[in-house]
Amino acid sequence: MGKRCFEIEQIKRNSLWEICRRHYLLIAIKRNPLRGILRRSFLLILLSLLLVGNSKAQINSYSNRPKVGVVLSGGGAKGVAHISALRAIEQAGIPIDYICGTSMGSLIGGLYAIGWTTDELDSLVRAQDWSILLTDKVAPSLLDLESRRRQNTYLLRHTFIPGSKSNEGAGFIRGDNLDRLFTELLAGYLDSISFDSLPIPFACVATDIITNREVDFRSGYLKQAMRASMSIPGVFSPVRMGDKLLVDGGMRNNYPADIARQMGADIIIGVTVQDDTLTADDITGPVELLMQIIDINCKNKYQANLDMSDLVIKVDVHGYSAASFTAAAIDTLLRRGAEAAASHEEELRRIAGSIPQVSSSRHQVVTHHSSLITHHSSFITPHSPTSVPHPVVGVAFRFDNEEAGAFQIGATMPFKWHLPMSLSTRFRMGKRILFRLEHRLYPQGITSPSLAYDFYRNDIDVYSHGTRAYNIKYRQHRVELLPINLHFRRYRLHAGLRFDYFHYTDPLLSAIPTTVTLENDHYFSYFLSADLNTEDHWYFPSSGTRLHLAYAYRTTDLLTLHGEPGLNDITVHWRINIPLDQRLTLQPLFYGRILTSGEPPLVYSNIAGGEWFGHFVEQQLPFAGLGHVELLHRHFASAQLQVQYRMGKNHYLLLRAAAAYNTDDLSTVSPNPDFYGLQLGYSYNSFIGPLSVRLGYTTLSDKPYFLLNAGHKF
Repeated sequence: MGKRCFEIEQIKRNSLWEICRRHYLLIAIKRNPLRGILRRSFLLILLSLLLVGNSKAQINSYSNRPKVGVVLSGGGAKGVAHISALRAIEQAGIPIDYICGTSMGSLIGGLYAIGWTTDELDSLVRAQDWSILLTDKVAPSLLDLESRRRQNTYLLRHTFIPGSKSNEGAGFIRGDNLDRLFTELLAGYLDSISFDSLPIPFACVATDIITNREVDFRSGYLKQAMRASMSIPGVFSPVRMGDKLLVDGGMRNNYPADIARQMGADIIIGVTVQDDTLTADDITGPVELLMQIIDINCKNKYQANLDMSDLVIKVDVHGYSAASFTAAAIDTLLRRGAEAAASHEEELRRIAGSIPQVSSSRHQVVTHHSSLITHHSSFITPHSPTSVPHPVVGVAFRFDNEEAGAFQIGATMPFKWHLPMSLSTRFRMGKRILFRLEHRLYPQGITSPSLAYDFYRNDIDVYSHGTRAYNIKYRQHRVELLPINLHFRRYRLHAGLRFDYFHYTDPLLSAIPTTVTLENDHYFSYFLSADLNTEDHWYFPSSGTRLHLAYAYRTTDLLTLHGEPGLNDITVHWRINIPLDQRLTLQPLFYGRILTSGEPPLVYSNIAGGEWFGHFVEQQLPFAGLGHVELLHRHFASAQLQVQYRMGKNHYLLLRAAAAYNTDDLSTVSPNPDFYGLQLGYSYNSFIGPLSVRLGYTTLSDKPYFLLNAGHKF
């Protein structure tokens, strides 16, 4: 209705009546003899009657012409092809009077109906990080460091809302990010309205999963209607409206041409991205069977609606699925949408020729949205870092040839007594066993003090210059009091007191003569740590920096270490990312650990090896080309340079070289490093975490090193 009124106003504005009226006023200003007023008034009235009749004829011509409705099918990622088809319809000169869609078709159609141009929609779908948008994850740049670590640890995370009737638990994804995205994209259309009042009248379809009936949206909240229309059952949480529980409209009407006809369309142009159903020979496993069930359900009224369409643009989506949201897939689907529309060029021209043209263009009635076509993080706001809104459960998996398989489950339960607080737990199974229980308070302010208990069971082979020196089996009990626990967006500050008790379950097994003996012991540690992380990616950053500073004073009686001065423990890690272009990044890393004053117990000695800090034990320092755990001297420092090259979107080649100083006496440090390391690796950043293969060598062990791993770090 809005578009039609605009075009009528354009007719009036551009008519001969407007030209004559302005010309008459100009003459009246220049000449105003009294005797000519009556004569000019009579002529003006006569011209007005003639020209008003001409304008009405143009308006009637517009009102009486055939109305065109465009129908966009559902199809998930495949639906981005609708954008190219809409562009082809525009370029053919066909006015769009109505638009309706299902699922992804409702998203594209709804945005187009309120004024988003096809060029803007093209840029919008390319700009999104769909790997986050179609989850409940928060953009990394908006998370505090602890939340970012959890998000990059747990493969599966689910939020529960006890006692709620919102049915958010009925889908694996609540759709928080989609909701925030829709709020931004539909700005100005968030109230309950008639969809006929949009610049282009719009309708979309959902399915009531309670009654298995189709629900057609012609009015209401546009955001809610679009969200309901694309709620894939079991994947996205359904939308509750009264007694209705709404899911994807494709379950009942995936190509709603009948709705376009009801809206008043005389000519229906449809775009479908639905695949043909599989044959008996194609169904060879449970995935194919599930896809067949979904496709069959999406065929309701499908053929009948195709038959009532004047033109159907069927896009070739072979090789792509509803989840094909990669940059390469989106580019191909947009191209295929254009190709499918181009194959119907003559038919589009014929339809355009049958419709009287009106002097109006779409770009005059839309609002440009260029400022909103940015990375999705501009649409997503994080939860407050000083509160936990709902119970959350996460599950993590990992495999590598050093530790075999590992599994971890974590949960956080918020509750409120006098203050908001939460109880968190974490349980890890594998070669290393970990159990953690933490109670945290959220008072008014920026700190979140906590009290935690940790239990570790460890079995470690410790090497010396490539030869296994010790095998240590122990259980560790830790109580940690953290009165200072400050979390900011990119900063973190911890300070507190720890109590550790080590219980050795077997005698020290040694492959070399040693005087080292292990006795059960306890330690008190005062500690302070500060972290800064501005990196743009948790595993494969291309910009930003990561800095970790830590200090601990270790004692046995809060003052001394077995009657001697306490042990000063200083640790520094600093990595810088220097992008040379969009794919190549240099990553210098400087790190080390210095132990001064008292003699360090074996459990707090410097240890190097593995792929990341703190892999097997808290103080573990990685080193290029070293896989097993090597026992080091009291003072260790290393400089490393890694070259990271990205191939495509998720494939990485990594070349790492490192040199280290390792000594018990800082006064004897020589200009030449004590040992070197080199490593070459390939990693694929998958949805389950990095999949990596790495081959290395270090002069410390004088042996080659091979690593194969899959999954997140934990």
